[in-house]
Amino acid sequence: MTTDVAVNGVRVGVRYAVADTIAGVGGDWFLGIALPGGDVMLAVGDVMGHGPDAAGTMLQLRASMTSLALAGDEPGTILAALNRMLCRRRTTMLATAVCGRFRPADRMLVWARAGHLPILRANADGVGPLRQPSGMALGVEPCAAYPHAAVRIEPGELLFMYTDGVVERRDQAIDQGVQGLADDVRAAMHASAPDERMDRALDGARRGNPDDDACLLAAEPVAR
Repeated sequence: MTTDVAVNGVRVGVRYAVADTIAGVGGDWFLGIALPGGDVMLAVGDVMGHGPDAAGTMLQLRASMTSLALAGDEPGTILAALNRMLCRRRTTMLATAVCGRFRPADRMLVWARAGHLPILRANADGVGPLRQPSGMALGVEPCAAYPHAAVRIEPGELLFMYTDGVVERRDQAIDQGVQGLADDVRAAMHASAPDERMDRALDGARRGNPDDDACLLAAEPVAR
C-alpha cells in the first residue's frame, strides 16, 4: 500500500506491506492525522506475531491511539493507556510503538516510544537517529512510564518511522538493518531534487524481512 497526503502543513508518505497477502491485514499500523488546533500526530506500531489475533489487536490499538490523540492526550500518555489495555488482556500480547505530536507553528516534535526502533532524521548533513527516550514494550508492565523527548525539525529535514520488517534481516543484527535504511535514505536524499526526496527514499528502501509486515512512514514539513 502507498499513501501520500498533506496534513496541516506536513507531507506524510507511507509504504506498507503485509506478510499475509491472503488476509491482506497484519499487525503493523501507522497514523498521520490532523489534530484540533493545527498539530499533527505521527505514529507507527507493531503487534508481535501474525494472524487474526495480531490483526485484531492492531486495529484496537490504532483506534484507541487515534481517539486519544484527537482528545488531546500527549504521546507518553497515549502509550501508557495502550500499555494498560494490553496488560489487562487475558492472553499475552505484546506490541511496540513510537508516536509524536508535531507542532507546525514552531516545528517542535514531542515524542515517546514503547520498545520501538529509533526515529531517523535526514538532512543535508546526513541521516541518523533522534535521541531516544526510555520506554518498554506495550503489554509487559502495567505501571510502565513513557517519558517524552522533544526536538525541533528544521526546514528541509525529513523524519522516518518504521517497523522491524523494514530493517530486520536473518543474517545481521538489527542495528545493521537500521544503518542500511539510513544508507538508503541518504542515497535518495543526494540523488533527488528537493520535492522528490521523500518519494525516492520511501520507494528505494529495501524491505528487510518478507515474512514480516513492514511499514515505513516519512514526514516532511512544508511551507504554508
